[in-house]
Amino acid sequence: MTRLFIIGNGFDLAHGIPSSYWDFGKYLERVDPTATRLIHEYLSVDENFWSNFEAQLGTFDSDAVIDYAERFLVSYGADDWSDADHHNFEYEIEQIVEGLSTRLRSRFADWVRTLPMPAAGSFNPVQSIDANARFLSFNYTPTLQRLYGVPEPSVIHIHGQSLNIESSIVIGHAWEPGADEQLASQIDEETDVRVAGGYRLIDSYFSDTFKPTWSIIEQNSPFFTSLSDVNEIIVMGHSLSHVDAPYFEEVLKRVDRHHARWTISYHNDSSKERHNFNAFHVAPDLVRFVPLKLL
Repeated sequence: MTRLFIIGNGFDLAHGIPSSYWDFGKYLERVDPTATRLIHEYLSVDENFWSNFEAQLGTFDSDAVIDYAERFLVSYGADDWSDADHHNFEYEIEQIVEGLSTRLRSRFADWVRTLPMPAAGSFNPVQSIDANARFLSFNYTPTLQRLYGVPEPSVIHIHGQSLNIESSIVIGHAWEPGADEQLASQIDEETDVRVAGGYRLIDSYFSDTFKPTWSIIEQNSPFFTSLSDVNEIIVMGHSLSHVDAPYFEEVLKRVDRHHARWTISYHNDSSKERHNFNAFHVAPDLVRFVPLKLL
């Protein structure tokens, strides 16, 4: 059997690595209260926010940002007008946009690089890991290499690698607004130049926090092309979320989807994984769902 392992964050969590988005949220509260405040003010935060962190990045509340920044939009005829009033509206929007995009991504990358490897004997090894297989890892950590002796060239860290300081750490949502959904579509010759600049900054938030999945697939095309001989895929600790669906579609496009067998792990309840995997229309007799602890 030629095997491909697809590794998600549940794999690291099963080894006791504090790598959940909830853990990141606690880290962010400690190191950057301002970014934490911006999250609560301009993203849709509920009890499931950190469970769906990447998707929630797409809930940026443009109206709330504009409402806040408008208090800095001083009329050109105001008695107390100053040259700074040319820039204050855009500056305030820029601080919010930068805080929830570039700054937040930088904090996330810093946090990923602090994640510790578990001590020997502190976890139950996954028995079915085959060091001779190929690995598509959505994790940033060297868990496979450090704990299971998987050779470095056998692991594709599709969203970046924590040990490589030059590696770009990828995180983002999957919503890409159409041209008519962007605020720039509301700009015309009558629009205040300051408002136009603010609108473009808000539009830039969605592009800056969008996960460039298709670009990443293209950059890693040699790996995906090499999967034509794979006849067994084992998914460990991945929820099969919508934001990462294109990667699974690419795998299905490369393997023999009518014969390749799938094993999908789950933690306590397989309902979410079953629902998400159904979207790929793989024949049920080719798929089995197994608790990760039994793999």
